Amino acid sequence: MQRIVEPEILDTLSPEDPEAKRSRADLRFINRMMGGEAWILRELKKLAGVECVVELGAGEGCLASSIKAGLPDVRVVAVDLIGAPELLDDGVEWVQENVLSEVYTVGPNTVVVANLFLHHLDNEELVSLGQRVRGAKAVLFAEPYRSGFALFWARLIYPFVGRVTRYDMLVSIRAGFRDGELEELLSAGFEWSDSVGVFGGIRSKGV
Repeated sequence: MQRIVEPEILDTLSPEDPEAKRSRADLRFINRMMGGEAWILRELKKLAGVECVVELGAGEGCLASSIKAGLPDVRVVAVDLIGAPELLDDGVEWVQENVLSEVYTVGPNTVVVANLFLHHLDNEELVSLGQRVRGAKAVLFAEPYRSGFALFWARLIYPFVGRVTRYDMLVSIRAGFRDGELEELLSAGFEWSDSVGVFGGIRSKGV
């Protein structure tokens, strides 16, 4: 299955649109099922000497806030095009900017994380991102796994999610990744390992 990056409906809706609110709630449900955020938190706690965590595409700030709560002595920087959400942990530094910009710093004690975000970027943008994260201590990315099984699983939960989510799920999976693809696209000099979750997610770790 070839990787195809297409616009998602949620990205075009006002934050106050009822369908957008429903879709964000759906995404929280899907996130819990896929377990990507929990995996990122577990992996972060295994790493020694982490001074800063940068989250790309932080969205509602749930992961960034959880990281700050779990690692209170670590600086947490969240980067997204939208403004800081109301319920963001006070200790999180919010940067309203493109993730490819130079407004955040990646150093040897920095870990860069993203949960269900990198699939929004095309291959050229991912190559550029690889240059931005080069030199980090580690990267932890949880993304959709591009497969027929993931598409099948997504259709199984149609009755439990809204119209926008039903469409966007399939778009996300078709834009997702297979084993080794993030390593090849980012080319950031890490030693990579990939694992595929039960519910159609791929977890990529580079150290």
